[in-house]
Amino acid sequence: MKTAPTLFILLFLLFNYLPCYANRQLDFAVKSPSTPCIAIHQVHFSTLALFPLITSSDINKWKQGVEGRCVSEEGLLRYADFLNAQLAEVGYITSSIHYPEQTLLFGVLQVELVAGKLGSIEYQDSASQSLAYAFPLRKGQVVDIHAINQGLANLRNTQLIPHQIHIVSDHEQNNMNRLVIQRNAARAFKGKLLLASKQSPQFPTHVVSNLIMLANPLALNDFFFLNLDSDIGKEPEKKLKSVSILYSVPYHYWLLSLYAGYQENSIHQNFQLIDSIKVRNDVRSRLLSLQAEYVLHRALYHSTSISMGTQIQTLDLFLERYRLKTQQRFTSYLLLGVKHQRHFAQGNVTFSLSYKQDTDWFGSTRRQVTGLERAGIYLFSVDFQRQFYLANQSMYHRHELEMQLSRSPLDPQLELNSPTGKFGIRGFSNSVLTENLGDNTLKLKNEWGWFTPWRGYELYGALDFASTSSQSAHIWRDNRLFGTEIGVRGQIDRLNYQLFIEAPLWQSAKLATNAVNVGAKVSIDY
Repeated sequence: MKTAPTLFILLFLLFNYLPCYANRQLDFAVKSPSTPCIAIHQVHFSTLALFPLITSSDINKWKQGVEGRCVSEEGLLRYADFLNAQLAEVGYITSSIHYPEQTLLFGVLQVELVAGKLGSIEYQDSASQSLAYAFPLRKGQVVDIHAINQGLANLRNTQLIPHQIHIVSDHEQNNMNRLVIQRNAARAFKGKLLLASKQSPQFPTHVVSNLIMLANPLALNDFFFLNLDSDIGKEPEKKLKSVSILYSVPYHYWLLSLYAGYQENSIHQNFQLIDSIKVRNDVRSRLLSLQAEYVLHRALYHSTSISMGTQIQTLDLFLERYRLKTQQRFTSYLLLGVKHQRHFAQGNVTFSLSYKQDTDWFGSTRRQVTGLERAGIYLFSVDFQRQFYLANQSMYHRHELEMQLSRSPLDPQLELNSPTGKFGIRGFSNSVLTENLGDNTLKLKNEWGWFTPWRGYELYGALDFASTSSQSAHIWRDNRLFGTEIGVRGQIDRLNYQLFIEAPLWQSAKLATNAVNVGAKVSIDY
């Protein structure tokens, strides 16, 4: 059970503390004995209290370039350029250094840090109070790039509205700076109509979805998402109706999100009694989740955040329209998580570790109905993707690792992370588990793609692996699955399409599988 937390900590330390390049020690001393110079024995920086991002190690590194050396006037100018560049690297892009009048008689160099402070934050076309909620900066505070990036990330929570930030400095007004935000709209709307067709033993073959997105509906840099799913076609034995809603709103270093979902699906299954009969089986599930995420640290190319929330799930089973009260579920959970994102040239990687704890909140009946011990679930995931060039052709590869470990047996109706079905690996999305293969699950999804020279066409292939076990120590070897998928994605104006073929390659678990499954997705934006 310690595998996921230990692995996450090691990866986090590796990426956070591995330097991108070796720091080059600069020397500003004169090179020729005939050049006039001044011996610098000590460097003193003033107004450091206004710059909390500058650490003692930064100061020591800056001092080493001139302390104990004989520096010329040209060397002092180069040293000033170096310090200004260091201020910008730390994050204070509107601040600078200044040499006050001094004699340097005793070899003490006085360096004054001139703070570039915030005067105002405003839209180019109008004023809005929401900018004060987005940017963790107050009037008169020293401007730093990390707070600006956080504000920009909050503005981009709207997703549909592009934003650009311009910094306007006024050195005549005590070095005050205005942040001017450019945007092409105050609010935005986008819809997508999607038709998906794929064989499945549990869900209808043809499903239509309507996705609606609203950007900044309450002028709080908020985002609203609505998804409606419904079956279509002549398939009375399999029915599906679902609706899901997501709403998120940022505030400084916080992101609050609310998710609610409802789904009902019907399927006629054969039961072998004296004679084989078909019985209608209905499932209705609901999920409500409230989560708060806080950014612990944000730098230019990486960020780390923690989250806390709660989740409620309900499940009702019906047999020939009669509710099975013994199978009713009402479960509540506490959610804890940590996430680290890193961006690099042509790609990015995301590490996340979450913990899901069963609780007795809101009248949860999990333990009374199932008789199981309190559940504690660890979920570790890595998502790595990168674009590259091969033989002058634009390519990409993406790899997703997902591992779920449990301290105790889980409820098979709500808590298992199945390797098959709708959220399973490719090649087994139309397969059904014939028995419980264990509570611990590992999924590894790999995809490679080629952006063809014909604009809008993309060819891709995937190779996925999954394994399950009732013991976390045997998660790699007990029940293993290998599946594949090949396909093409494309776009013609506002029309997007995807055609694919998936198939299982090898399995050691007992499954009801189909050899090959062909599917298609077509969507249009409006």
